[in-house]
Amino acid sequence: EEGTFILFLVLVSAHALTVEAPAREIKVARGKNATLRCNFKSNSVPDRGDLVVWKKINRDGSYEWEWMLTEKDFFQIFFNPRTVGSVETGDISITIGAVTMEDNGTYACSVRLRDDPPREQNPKSVLQLLLVAPSKPECKILGTAQYGETINLTCVSHEGSPTPTYTWKSFNVQNEPRVLPHTQGQQITLKNISADTSGFYICTSTNVVGTEFCNMTVSVVPPSMNIALYAGIIGGVVAAIVVIGIIAYCCCCRESKEEDYEMTLLAGFDNISTPEQHSREQEDRNEPSVRRMPPRQESTGEDVENA
Repeated sequence: EEGTFILFLVLVSAHALTVEAPAREIKVARGKNATLRCNFKSNSVPDRGDLVVWKKINRDGSYEWEWMLTEKDFFQIFFNPRTVGSVETGDISITIGAVTMEDNGTYACSVRLRDDPPREQNPKSVLQLLLVAPSKPECKILGTAQYGETINLTCVSHEGSPTPTYTWKSFNVQNEPRVLPHTQGQQITLKNISADTSGFYICTSTNVVGTEFCNMTVSVVPPSMNIALYAGIIGGVVAAIVVIGIIAYCCCCRESKEEDYEMTLLAGFDNISTPEQHSREQEDRNEPSVRRMPPRQESTGEDVENA
């Protein structure tokens, strides 16, 4: 990843003292070192008590940090190892190591020499902007990929400075390039999609620092493909109803059998007679047999003799 600083340098000019910032715009990769150059010229020689100031200025005008140097030797000590050059030669440049997004901002340098005081201030600013390559974009499909529907394809890099731009290209299922109605922006819309819409879509996120991309596959299906789903749901409901019906039928049959069994038992209990009834029935059965018995004949003497 590369980055760019835009530096605001406040230059104070007075009498023979001049302060210059050679670079109006500095670009550097994130994580690298950024050197902020500032030089001054004067007819006097810097000495103890002279003042060199570096400031990082926020948007509201406040200072995030301020380095004030009151001794010529202290400049080398305080900024080490960020310094390049020396106060004696008029070089008060500083180097910020391993820059991050937090280092992005406006910086100002100024010089005050007791032997060469400024008569008026003439500040000059240079913006220093840190540039960051786009992060790998996140691709999404918004909507239902069915015939006749409208879907949106989105692509977003969550990091990148300046803001990345997005371009799209597409290939059909035979991996042949095809023309898209729109090829710019974080989102493209595909209307009235069909089988011809299916294929591969590539989004490229780009800024002056670098490029990243993401890709996605779009598969458009006809609405009839959902019949299997609906059929499965209906089949499941019907099966549940059948199972419930079988269970209900079994319960009813069981209750019916229990009632028949109870009726049979009751009928059996009705056929059981009491001892009195049994004796009476026995007498009734014996009476006819007594009536049918022929009268007994008495033996005679003749019968004896004949025998």
